[in-house]
Amino acid sequence: MEAGDIDFVVAKSPVLETLNIHGCNKGLRLRLVSQSLRCVQVCSSFLEDIAVVKAPRLERLILEGFRSNAGGLCTRVRIGDAPKLHALGILEPGSTILEIRDTIVMAGIKASPSTMATGIKVLSLNVRFGNHTDAKMVPSFLGCFPNLEALHIISEKCDHQAGSARMNLNFWKQAKPTESVKSCIKVFSYREFRGELGEVSFLKFFFRNTRVLRTASISMANQSFTTFSMDEATRKAQEASNNMASRSCEMVLLGSTGPEGGSPWSFKRGTVYSFDDPFSAVQIRNIA
Repeated sequence: MEAGDIDFVVAKSPVLETLNIHGCNKGLRLRLVSQSLRCVQVCSSFLEDIAVVKAPRLERLILEGFRSNAGGLCTRVRIGDAPKLHALGILEPGSTILEIRDTIVMAGIKASPSTMATGIKVLSLNVRFGNHTDAKMVPSFLGCFPNLEALHIISEKCDHQAGSARMNLNFWKQAKPTESVKSCIKVFSYREFRGELGEVSFLKFFFRNTRVLRTASISMANQSFTTFSMDEATRKAQEASNNMASRSCEMVLLGSTGPEGGSPWSFKRGTVYSFDDPFSAVQIRNIA
């Protein structure tokens, strides 16, 4: 398959609603122009660049397990004219260059109308909280989605950099919550929790600022793949949630028997439109 072939097929398919790509081992570059696409899913592929140029019916953009960060490369995700885009993920703040319209999202830069995608209500992030460079991109990403209602976090293991743990602790103590964190997010899930300092610092920041949170779940990593103390991690998760800003949030702690990082993505899961949130394991209703 040559560069531009997929773009050409999409542009010439006036009734195409779903585009699924799996296992593309060449550097994949997509430039999407379509009047019919509702869902795009790219899984387990070397994705270099995906640009949603004009897709007025696109509701879901799901990028899972992309491998372009091998060797230090990044994936560029560009969101242009997609007014119905509702669900976006699984972005990796450390290796994703996010561009809203013509503006690249940078760490520490305050969100502005030019960097906001107001229609997105559901977001999934894969974060290495032990890496300070990755962690400090999280508020910048969240600031792009002022109307976010559901946030799903996957915590990725990483080799800890010297000093990162202490820098992350100070960073989350001083971080300012985005508007979505303070006033919009009602559903939160966190997977692969191991009780590391960066994880706990983020959870404390999140829980003390989310005023309208209704449901939260923290799922532990599987001890078969990761060495950590389940009792200690459970204690830290409970401690992190002690000072919740929301007084009506129901929180659950869950174990895990699945593979490291979770089960592989199912294309079917992404195209069940009766299920509002493709990243949630359960349908949550009446959270207003």
